[in-house]
Amino acid sequence: MLFYAALEGIIFHSGLYARVIEPDSTTGFMETQIQNEISRPKTDKNQVLAVGHSRQAMLPRIANDRKPPTGYTFATIGLGGTTPRTWYYALRAVDPHAHNYAAILIPEDDYDEPDKWEDQSERESDLHYLVARLKLRDLADFPWTYPTIKERWTAFEGIVLKGTVYRQDFQQFLDHPLARIAKAEYYRHDSAGWYYGYGGDARTLAGTEINWPAKTAHFPSNIQATDQKRITDELFTDPPPDQGHEVAYRLFWYSRIVDYYQGSGTKIFLLRVPRAPVSPPEVPPKPNSAVRQLAGKPGVVVLDEHLLDSLERPDRFMDAMHLNREGQIEFSEIVAAEVEKALGPPKP
Repeated sequence: MLFYAALEGIIFHSGLYARVIEPDSTTGFMETQIQNEISRPKTDKNQVLAVGHSRQAMLPRIANDRKPPTGYTFATIGLGGTTPRTWYYALRAVDPHAHNYAAILIPEDDYDEPDKWEDQSERESDLHYLVARLKLRDLADFPWTYPTIKERWTAFEGIVLKGTVYRQDFQQFLDHPLARIAKAEYYRHDSAGWYYGYGGDARTLAGTEINWPAKTAHFPSNIQATDQKRITDELFTDPPPDQGHEVAYRLFWYSRIVDYYQGSGTKIFLLRVPRAPVSPPEVPPKPNSAVRQLAGKPGVVVLDEHLLDSLERPDRFMDAMHLNREGQIEFSEIVAAEVEKALGPPKP
């Protein structure tokens, strides 16, 4: 027992294993993003950091090359599959003293925050994204953000015994340790350049006709039948009855991010991302949504929810939810200009 505890502490709690985690794993992707942002030179506080999931379409290179320049440097730790819970802990990791950034940019799918079939508050995968960043001191906090005893125990155990989360990855590491070490080193040294140079996916839904009220879509011949079904399912699945779960979840985590930066001078921007290849029917506004409750808070900037409506068209999307290359470029240019306008001239 003592041997296992010592092994757990030396390998997993020391951060040693996080340096050789599979870079293409959930934990590895998160660690790569965090480490790259920590290592990125920051010569001043005129930094704007985007967080979010795969619909956070900010391309920092496009925003930073904008003419005339904004005077701000844009970066991102956005990562597909992440949630507001993971964004909070990722921000704590890259900005432990809450003073590195002029602004944090948070994506919102919809300012009315309808409930989803998946309750994000229950996501065990958040533990896998964050395991390398969670410390024993987080036992008093992180597990209790889950709603059930089972989920809380899983999170508690995962923080204390990180080997239970790393188990499969560790077994794969032992099969080919030298290859894994070389791969991890390669990503550590070169991945920042890959991600910064990424220009978006060129695929497009151009030619697709979508009719929301009739819940139909007519696709061009170059889109495979399996993709057509997936896109149709994503666009036209009826939502669950709205019981306010999404509002409560987002209000809790957005408030924690706002509170973390309270008094620091860092602005928290909330931005509705383009929703679909065609604008869905508008629904009655929800006055008590998390975004609207936070709109009057000091340091919170809620951008116009129709700011990016012009991108809601098939030739700017690669699938039912994600912008393609042209869409991401326009997204980055529009958002950079709005952030600059809201922040004002950069501080010398």
